[in-house]
Amino acid sequence: MADAVVIGAGHNGLIAAIRLAEAGLKVAVFDRVLWPGGMAGFRALGGVEVGVGAYVVGVMPREVLARIGVDLAIDVPDPAAVYELDGRYVRWWLDPARRVEEFRQWGLGDEIAAFWEKLVALNKAARRYFFDGPPTEERLAEDPNARDLFGRTARDVLSQYLPREFWPMFLYEHLWDGPAYLLAYFNPPEGWGRPVWRGERGIQALAKALYRRALGAGVDVVLGVGVKRIAVEGGAVRGVELDTGKVVEARAVISTASPIHTLLELVDGVADEVRRRLEGASAAAGPYRLNAVLTEPVKLRGGLAPYRDSILQLPFGEVVVEGNVVSAVGAPDLEMLETYVENVGRIKAFEVWTPADYQTVFNARGPYVNHLPLTRDFLLCRPACGWGYRTPIRGLYLGGAGTWPGGQITGVPGINAAETVLG
Repeated sequence: MADAVVIGAGHNGLIAAIRLAEAGLKVAVFDRVLWPGGMAGFRALGGVEVGVGAYVVGVMPREVLARIGVDLAIDVPDPAAVYELDGRYVRWWLDPARRVEEFRQWGLGDEIAAFWEKLVALNKAARRYFFDGPPTEERLAEDPNARDLFGRTARDVLSQYLPREFWPMFLYEHLWDGPAYLLAYFNPPEGWGRPVWRGERGIQALAKALYRRALGAGVDVVLGVGVKRIAVEGGAVRGVELDTGKVVEARAVISTASPIHTLLELVDGVADEVRRRLEGASAAAGPYRLNAVLTEPVKLRGGLAPYRDSILQLPFGEVVVEGNVVSAVGAPDLEMLETYVENVGRIKAFEVWTPADYQTVFNARGPYVNHLPLTRDFLLCRPACGWGYRTPIRGLYLGGAGTWPGGQITGVPGINAAETVLG
């Protein structure tokens, strides 16, 4: 018998497990995939390790890593991103003064300075609530900063400072009508970078650091074995049934899987209102991802060559380069990639992840990265109003991207769910 079972060995699941184990609980983690890290994980392709979902880290609060004793650095390139606009490249320098000079080429120096000041203010406002849960409607009425986060849309804020052609540099188009909170969430002041651990750089470094830390804390991490059913009796959790048919008893279960999968497929008796809410949230689709491993280091064409460490924001999506690996997320194909990668013909191995693949592999229906939409309704009530990280089933907790403060790599849902269990 375990004190707690964690469903999912993604970054949130491992963080939750480490925190519980450090508090003295006997913890077991189960994940149907064969690698640690979940969508922030990696696997072998063409003799190297490539990411399967996430590719950089940004908004993860450093206090999360400190709380679980993980010594992980984030290598933020300069410029952090390079955005193609009408055949020219806009560079997002880390130095605000240099950034202003960059945007003066488009007559937007003062505007970008004011916009950056607004982003920093929004980010500070958002982080006040990271560890306390989303602001209630009452708090929104009392806190002017929170009102700005959720009372204005991203489109409203962007249009106040910048012409429309620059908006994709800061937020995906399908999120423009979402709350201004998303601008803060996707544009952290510390920038986006690659995890570094024990000399290894890349998203795999994060997964390895958390995995090794979990094992060191005494967590039983079982990969390749998923959870078939959450056992509930008398309104309380009794454990989980694995794909193998084995039943593991536990007093608490934290699911870091999608709430849609957890509540609609792993347990029975979910209220009709919640069921309808979740079923209606699964219509959107995520992007595609292409990983290509070359026989030699990636050679970028023309003006992009000096920026191989930066996030490249190109017309078909975002591209990152690491050694002889190039990864593109959005709507990429090899022909498009050849426009920017000189030696793309020297491919040794490649793979394409589709939204259907993410749904199949990770049981993540709909907007796969974030588990649930990033709309105002699904941010302030994630997955349902008043739940936080608890569910109406005693002992069943949620701690993945489908809880506050949302998806991406933050670790906040995992640490908050663990703290909720510890009470």
